[in-house]
Amino acid sequence: MAMTAHAADTAYTAAYPAAAELTALPENKQIRRPVPKRTPYFKYALLCACVFAALMAILQSYDRVNTLTTQAAAKESELAALESDGNALNAKKEQRFNLTYVEDVAVNQLGMVKLDKNQITYVAISNPEKITVAGSEPAESASGLVAGIVKSFNAVAEYLN
Repeated sequence: MAMTAHAADTAYTAAYPAAAELTALPENKQIRRPVPKRTPYFKYALLCACVFAALMAILQSYDRVNTLTTQAAAKESELAALESDGNALNAKKEQRFNLTYVEDVAVNQLGMVKLDKNQITYVAISNPEKITVAGSEPAESASGLVAGIVKSFNAVAEYLN
């Protein structure tokens, strides 16, 4: 079944029309062509905004922690200083209540002197309901009344001084 060249040529022209006879088909406008994908800039912008907000929140929390740590350190140093002052004041108070310090202040700053033995008055309490001063004599009733008033006045004046 070999075909000759002329037979093949006629068969080809019969099967396919000539080039001049070829015409373009009208374009079909109803066919949907794939639309090129758009880059989702809105989604990227929203994602960047969320990441930025999260970073700002983290930085703000670190700033707050740093501020509170600084304040705590300042309060601890203030507490240490106040404890030191308190210890110094307690030592000073102990010194003030020391009897040798009180005696030294009384003698050197206030000019006080110790009583002699003859200036000391002893009070005898034989009966708890009645107190008598040793060495005192019962005074007369009229002069005792005036002496009692003078003694009371002197006691009040001494208390006020």
